Amino acid sequence: MFNDSRHLYEFENFRLDAENSSLWCEGELVSIPPKVLETLILLVERNGEIVSRDELLEKVWKETFVEEGNINYTISQLRKILGEKNLIQTVPKHGYRFLGKIGIVSTNLNPKNTEIPISVKTETYQLNLNKPKSKFRWAILAAFLLGILFVTIFAFRSNKQEIKSATEQTSGETRPATVEALHIYQRGKMILEDRDTEKKGERAVEEFQRAITLDPTLAIAYSGLAEGLVSLAVAANGKQSDDFYAKAKMAVNKAIVLDENLAEAFATRGLIKRNFDWDWKGAEADFIRATELKPNYALAHIHYAHLLSVLGRQDESLAEINKAYLLDPLSEIVLASQFAVLEARGEYDEGIKKAEQFLSVNPDNTFVKRGLGTFLYHKGEYARVIEIGEKVLEKATRRKPFAWLSLVAASYQKMNQLDKADALLKELELQSESDSKPLYSLAMNYAEANRIDDAIAALEKCFQVREERMIWLNIEPRLVNLRTDGRLMALVQKMKLN
Repeated sequence: MFNDSRHLYEFENFRLDAENSSLWCEGELVSIPPKVLETLILLVERNGEIVSRDELLEKVWKETFVEEGNINYTISQLRKILGEKNLIQTVPKHGYRFLGKIGIVSTNLNPKNTEIPISVKTETYQLNLNKPKSKFRWAILAAFLLGILFVTIFAFRSNKQEIKSATEQTSGETRPATVEALHIYQRGKMILEDRDTEKKGERAVEEFQRAITLDPTLAIAYSGLAEGLVSLAVAANGKQSDDFYAKAKMAVNKAIVLDENLAEAFATRGLIKRNFDWDWKGAEADFIRATELKPNYALAHIHYAHLLSVLGRQDESLAEINKAYLLDPLSEIVLASQFAVLEARGEYDEGIKKAEQFLSVNPDNTFVKRGLGTFLYHKGEYARVIEIGEKVLEKATRRKPFAWLSLVAASYQKMNQLDKADALLKELELQSESDSKPLYSLAMNYAEANRIDDAIAALEKCFQVREERMIWLNIEPRLVNLRTDGRLMALVQKMKLN
């Protein structure tokens, strides 16, 4: 509760029961998401005062893993519920305030009787109960008792009937807020699974936060939020990446608290343990649990396949990725995940075949193009790598893709076109000054050019900032020149990859 003493508030044709967390309109109970209702209560209790966005986050979402951008959606939902009455004012750069004229109906009952709460006079509004009509009194009593009944039922459902998956229902019929939350969750998943969507991580996280606002008990929405945050962490660098992973951990743990049998949550927690914690045993346990709970969940098999691959268990890895393919043969994510497994196994011809088949239908897929370029490079087809890569680099409107800078520079190096190789390498070095992801690629270029000390130094920096791509350290084909170097072996041992 925000205050020790809570009241019934009346404004326009609404009655807000802050004590029992319910909103009524002309005697009818209003369907309103819990966090939207909490926001309304805070604004009404502070009537006329500005409530900052930070305070809203602190008091309304203190135990929920959302960010500031979620407030806009909540306020929008609140305004729709209240109608076109301009009751919520946005104060730019400061926050929000409630502008309605409020009547306060005390909830303090006389302990010696159970009379309906009497009205108290306020400066803005006064109920005239000098000659209350019997029907009116009974209507108030009925509304009050219904409010108590509603809260009791809601609390029971929240504690005892948690949502188990995106398709299960509560008490035979899913609540409207849950239905809408599930739709929003699925929209977030669609955004997240499209590799060519711009700023997909940010957009997906926003959708998952909206779902949580509508139904704070929806476990799968927290799992989706964790997935989105992991996506942001992988794209970020240094402390920002660490922060995203920390938030992802909190979100996925919340999902598992809400539903201990949610396969999606265990798969995502395993991903965090693999990418960030480098906890191979813990990650494997979570992936196995996810596949046991939901054998047809392709993404769990993908994550597990990659873990097995980085641990050098290539046959098991291939078996898992094949399971994912059988479950979802048309998925771009499955195809892209196959590339990593095939590269680790040295099956470059198969990788080229799959990539070319896909590109014949969808020639603009950037990730598949990079997969093709990688396999062609391993096959020694450097001219083709340059042909494809230069077109990609030319189209880049902002920062050039570091993976292509690395591949094309290495291909020019192999073809003894050193000036062109050096120009691209300098650009890669410039990006690497502030980002560990191109730094890892740069280490591969250094290793292939026999700049062993430079390659090791780059990898040691990646280790210090826990760069996610370091999980491939022990099987990366382009680091073959470092395999016998004691410093690389020390890094592998620290990561417990051997």
